[in-house]
Amino acid sequence: MVERDQFKVLQDFLMEEEKIRLFMCEEDAQNIRQLAPALKIGAIEFEEKPGDNAQKNGRCPRVVTFFREDPDPEAAPLVWERETFAGTMICFRFWPKKGQEWSAEEKDLAEKCLAGFAMIKKSVYLLEGLRYSVTHDSAFGTRNMTYGAFLVDDLMGRGTIGDYSVFFMNVNGTGEMNTQIGRENGTIVMRAFMKSLESILEEPETIWRVGGDNIGAVVRNSNVDRFLKMIQGIYISYGSLEEERYRISATAGICPGSKDFQGSDQMIDAAQTCMNMARYVKHAPYLFYDRQTIRMLEYSKHVELAFPEALANEEFHVFYQPKVSLLTNEVIGAEALCRWLRNGKIVPPDQFIPVLERGKLVCDLDFYVLDRACRDIRKWIDQGGEPVEVSSNFSRMHLNNPSLARQIVQTIDRYEIPHELIIVELTETTSSVHSKRMSELVYKLKDEGIRTSVDDFGVGYSSMSMLRDIPFSELKIDRSFLTYTTDTRDRSAVMMKHVISMATELGMRCIAEGVETPDQIRMLKEMDCLRAQGFYFDRPLPREEFAKRLRMKVYSEKPVQ
Repeated sequence: MVERDQFKVLQDFLMEEEKIRLFMCEEDAQNIRQLAPALKIGAIEFEEKPGDNAQKNGRCPRVVTFFREDPDPEAAPLVWERETFAGTMICFRFWPKKGQEWSAEEKDLAEKCLAGFAMIKKSVYLLEGLRYSVTHDSAFGTRNMTYGAFLVDDLMGRGTIGDYSVFFMNVNGTGEMNTQIGRENGTIVMRAFMKSLESILEEPETIWRVGGDNIGAVVRNSNVDRFLKMIQGIYISYGSLEEERYRISATAGICPGSKDFQGSDQMIDAAQTCMNMARYVKHAPYLFYDRQTIRMLEYSKHVELAFPEALANEEFHVFYQPKVSLLTNEVIGAEALCRWLRNGKIVPPDQFIPVLERGKLVCDLDFYVLDRACRDIRKWIDQGGEPVEVSSNFSRMHLNNPSLARQIVQTIDRYEIPHELIIVELTETTSSVHSKRMSELVYKLKDEGIRTSVDDFGVGYSSMSMLRDIPFSELKIDRSFLTYTTDTRDRSAVMMKHVISMATELGMRCIAEGVETPDQIRMLKEMDCLRAQGFYFDRPLPREEFAKRLRMKVYSEKPVQ
């Protein structure tokens, strides 16, 4: 017959378990040790068998031992089993102690104990499962932004945030990676990249997926340099073959922990803003949130806020830098360049163009410049002048716009300008996705009789296949080729000579920018690059001054040697 003391022990046990809000901890083991002798319990075990969907989300089968003290391995355990969510089965088992048997009444009491214990732990388990789903990314099985924010807030609450830094990272070239090795392999690489980063972290350091190709992390300050070195590029295997490897890297913003921040959102936002500045303004692999960065951010914010009003008030003025034939010294064209006249002072392009390129604002500016250039050409034609072709720059940001070619044509046709008087300048790109879109754009413009030019060719990202596959009309040699040397035997000069020869064979015109000296003019003539622009002839000129230059046409005061 079951003694009353056994009921009392069981009641106390279940009441204590109700107070424990963790699935498994030391308090569980201590509590079970008080119960085990009274109910002859030798072991308590939990088994989790996740369903297919749960396993896809990162849950793995597991067995948890709550208590084990000499159980009878041959005895049949008491079993409590239930299906929870996503097909997951959970099971609790009680074994009797070795050498002891339950009587019918004792077994009935042990079953009641098992059911009570299982129900209590099931509620905690479900709560942990809910917490897991809320704090983990379902696609990658990694921690998510919710967990990252919780951790940062927790470190702030403990007063230890000063020992850590918050990272916000954007993985470079994921579109190109998915194109090259396939989306499925791209996902494998991304997961492995995050695992590699996680492998050099220790609790409470962690990494989480923000979404898309963005990643966050909390890293000890003593570990920041090691972490930075890894995100600048590692090779990840995605198959069994040796060549099935892909080099992956990320651009990062880093916000060192400080009590000056009021919450995790402020720190994470600061890190994200630094990442954007590094990626789109500094073109650097990473950027720390410091006083200089704060000043940059404040200035960038000022530019972004001032831009719409400045555009509406026509504070942006189009200047024209002449393009000159080296055979005749005659003006044969011009590049339309933007200058911002703000409060009576000119804001240099390098102080506002990179800021606008962070988002879509640069697209509005590009169309503004094209519109003003077409308006000026229309005026010169109406005044009986002989206009020359004008090139207008378009940022890579436009390549996501499927209507770009149509909008360019509409702008030109609004002023009834002959299409051959406009050249669209595009900056080369390494992205295969952007290259495809650029090719489609160039073909559409070519069908409309509008020529295109590759701007800044040779600034570290040149792709010969791009010249082969895309029918550009013009190749613009970057000034960096000219600054190295004027000796035609120099390696840079030899490269430049062959690029010019190749482009000419492909039916493209070549023009050199940044020309400043007679020696550079002489070298260009020797290489058969017979078009140039630069300070040797003229700086960018306001509209009225360029109109005068058009009437003069020839630079007779600077004959070509």
